[in-house]
Amino acid sequence: MDVFRRLLRYLAPYRLAFAGCLGLVFLASTLELLKPWPVKLAVDQVIGRAPLVVFGQALPMETWSVAVQLGAVIALLILVHFATGFVQLANNYLTIRIGQNMVQDFRADLFAHLERQSLLFHQKMPAGDLLYRLMGDTYAVQSLFMNGVFSTLSNAALLLGMFCILLGLDVELTLYSLAVVPCLMLAIKKLSGLIGHLSMESATMESRAYATAERILSAIGLVQAFGREADERSRFLADSKVSFDRKLALYSLQTAYGWIIGGLTATGTALVLYVGVTHVLAGTLTTGELLVFLAYLASLYAPLNQIATTVGAIQASLAQAKRILDLTARDEAVPEAADAVPLGQVRGEVRFSGVSFGYDPARPVLAGVSCFCPPGSLTALVGQTGAGKTTCMSLLLRFFDPQTGTISIDGTDIRRVTLASLRANIAVVLQDTQLFPMSLRENIAYGRPGAGAEEIEEAARLANAMEFIEKMPQGLDTVLGEKGSTLSGGQRQRVAIARAILKNAPILILDEPTSALDAGTEALIMEGLDRLMAGRTTFVIAHRLSLARRADQILVIRDHGVSEAGTFEELLALNGEFARLHALQSGTTGHHPQA
Repeated sequence: MDVFRRLLRYLAPYRLAFAGCLGLVFLASTLELLKPWPVKLAVDQVIGRAPLVVFGQALPMETWSVAVQLGAVIALLILVHFATGFVQLANNYLTIRIGQNMVQDFRADLFAHLERQSLLFHQKMPAGDLLYRLMGDTYAVQSLFMNGVFSTLSNAALLLGMFCILLGLDVELTLYSLAVVPCLMLAIKKLSGLIGHLSMESATMESRAYATAERILSAIGLVQAFGREADERSRFLADSKVSFDRKLALYSLQTAYGWIIGGLTATGTALVLYVGVTHVLAGTLTTGELLVFLAYLASLYAPLNQIATTVGAIQASLAQAKRILDLTARDEAVPEAADAVPLGQVRGEVRFSGVSFGYDPARPVLAGVSCFCPPGSLTALVGQTGAGKTTCMSLLLRFFDPQTGTISIDGTDIRRVTLASLRANIAVVLQDTQLFPMSLRENIAYGRPGAGAEEIEEAARLANAMEFIEKMPQGLDTVLGEKGSTLSGGQRQRVAIARAILKNAPILILDEPTSALDAGTEALIMEGLDRLMAGRTTFVIAHRLSLARRADQILVIRDHGVSEAGTFEELLALNGEFARLHALQSGTTGHHPQA
C-alpha cells in the first residue's frame, strides 16, 4: 500500500480527467447492459408475439407489422452497439492520454533524480539497468492506475448493474451464478502474490541482461580487438536466458491463472444453464429471458474474470514501481546547502586545505592535501596513474565532497555556494573528449547554449578548429556521429577547446589534453590551449612532463598527498620523485638536476 500511496501523486494532476473517464465508464456500462435486450425483444415479442411491458405499461407492439417490429429491434441493436463503441473510443483515448502523461511525469522525476546523483553513484550502477528502469519500469504507473485501478472500477460498475438486472430476472438463478465466486476469490488470493514475486524477478533479470548488453556494446572495439566476441555473446545469452526463463515462468503462471478462472466461470455457466432450462420448462421463465440471463451471465463473468486478471497485473505493476521507488530512495547526490549562495564574480584564487577523500572512506585516495593557486596561475598535477590527480579536480568540481578539509575559491568554501554557480565558473577539457551526436555548432555551444553564431565561429577559430570545420560539407552545422566518432582524436580535442573558450570561465581544468597526439597535432592543440589559458587559473593533469614545464607550480601527487611542490627547475634540483619521473620519460637512467 505504501507504493500505491506514493504513486498516487502522479494521478493527482489529472484527477478531473480521471473523473471524466469514470463518467464515461458508467455511461458505457449502462449501454452495455442494454445489449442483450434487442435479442429478447426479437424472441419474445417479434417471434413469440408477447406484449411488451415497460414500467407496468403494455406497449402496442402487437399492432405493428412483423417487418416494422423487426426493423425497430434491429435499429435498436445497431444504435446500442454504435453508441457503446463511441463512448468506449472516447474513454480509451482519455485513459491512454492520462496514462502516457503519468508515465512521462514519472520518467521525468526519475531522470532528474539520476542527473542529481554523484559520479560515484553512476560508477556503481550499471548503465543498462538504469536505462531499463527509466524506459521500461516507468510504464508501471500507467499499468497500475489506468489498466489496473481504472479497469477494476469500470468492471465493478458493470458487475453491479448486471447483478441488479439478474436479480430482477430470476433470484434463484442469480444465486446459482454466484456459487463460483468464493472459488474465484480463493484463486485470486493464492496466485496474485506469486505473480507479483515473479514479475519482480523477471524485471530484475531483464535489466541485468540490458546492463550486460550495454557494457559489451560500449566496449565493442576492445571486444573485437581481442577476439572475444564468442565469449561476450555467451555471457549475454546466459543472462538473456535467465531473463527468458523468469518470463516464461511468469507467463505460464498467468496462463494457468486464466485457465483456472475460465474453468470456474464455465462451471458457473453450466450450472445456470441446467437450472434455467428447468425454469423455462416449468413456465416460470421465458425463452427470451433465459437468453438474456445467459447473455448477462457471460457478461457478468467477463468483468469477474477481468477483475481477477487485473489483480495479478496490479501486483506486477507494483513490483516494477517498487524497483523505481527503491532507486529514488537512494539519494547519493552531492548535497547543496539550504543557505547556499551564488559564487558571483570570480578572481580565480583556489586553495585546498587538509583535504582527505576516499571512494571508500576506509581506503583514502587523498590524505591531508593542501595547496594554494593564485588567480591566473598555471598549476600542473603530475604523478603515477591512480595517485589521485583526477580525484583532486573532481573534488574542485564537487563531483564528490572531501571527508575532511576544505576547498575554497576566492576564500569561500565551495560547499557554501550553489552547484550551478560553481560549475558555471569552471571549464573542462578532458583527455577522453565527450561529444554528442548533434551539430558541431551545438557541441561548441554546449556550455553556453545562447551564444551567437559569430561567438561560436570565433571560439572555433581560436581553437584552430575552423581549419577542418570549413572542409566539412555543412561546416559548423555538420552533425557528428555517436561520441564524435566521425572526427579524429585531434579534431575532437580542438572542438573541446573551442567549447571551453566559448564558456569563458575564470577557472580551467585540462585533463591530459595532448595525450596520444602526434607532434603536428599537438602543436595545433597547444596553440589553442595557450589562447584558452590566458588570464585563467588553470590546472593541468599532465603525464607528459614537457607540458608541465610552463607551469607556475607543479604538484607531485604521491602516497595520498602532495609529496613535492615547485617549479620545473626547482623540482629537478630536488632530485626526488619528479626528477625520477622526468628521467624515465627522457629515456635516461639517473636523476638529472638540469632540465
